[in-house]
Amino acid sequence: MFRKFFVIGMVCLMSLSIMALTTDAQTPVTGPYLWMVAPCEPNQGGQNSTDVDSLDVASNGDVTEEMVAKKGAREGDVVGDYEWTTGTLPADGNINAMLITIGMVQNADLNDISSYALIVLRTNKAQPNVDMGVSSDDSIKVWANGEEVHKNAVNRGRGAAGAYQDRFKINLEKGNNLLMIKVSERGGGWGMYVGVAGDYDIVGIDAVLPVEPADKLTTQWAEIKNIR
Repeated sequence: MFRKFFVIGMVCLMSLSIMALTTDAQTPVTGPYLWMVAPCEPNQGGQNSTDVDSLDVASNGDVTEEMVAKKGAREGDVVGDYEWTTGTLPADGNINAMLITIGMVQNADLNDISSYALIVLRTNKAQPNVDMGVSSDDSIKVWANGEEVHKNAVNRGRGAAGAYQDRFKINLEKGNNLLMIKVSERGGGWGMYVGVAGDYDIVGIDAVLPVEPADKLTTQWAEIKNIR
């Protein structure tokens, strides 16, 4: 009898462990993201550019990180020398390789530059304190629904997929949740891994932005998080 209860108890414990692992698992979100890149000052990429608003600099003040983090962007909008372009990260998280694939850049080894990646997670209910994990090469900053939720000003390699270097919590609101991830590259490799726990669907940003009138330019911004 004791052995029977012992076996049942062990099975229950194993089941709980598996459930916990499943709940906590964070497979990297490869996209599709909406991408923009902006140059940093020479020899000042990576950790030194973490708090530099490279969108503001590249656009001469027309576009800022705060604006995009709160209101999103449209594919084809221009910031400096580049257009917002949709792309999916490869499994190894290589940003430079992905940018070449989507035709955004031609240089296979860009240095002193920051990338901005936008993605919308749509949920059926509010989910507070959801686990999020990120790895980056080099420094990283993350916004969720317009609020800065994480920053690590560091020069480093991004490590292995799923073995997140930084872990923190975010709140997913009911409806559309806009995430913006900035990765500042100093030199060498350039990439990121992003994982978000919880129950959500990935939707294209253009699918949640309102249609603009034909007589207006595509620089009009829309509040994403209030679109349900």
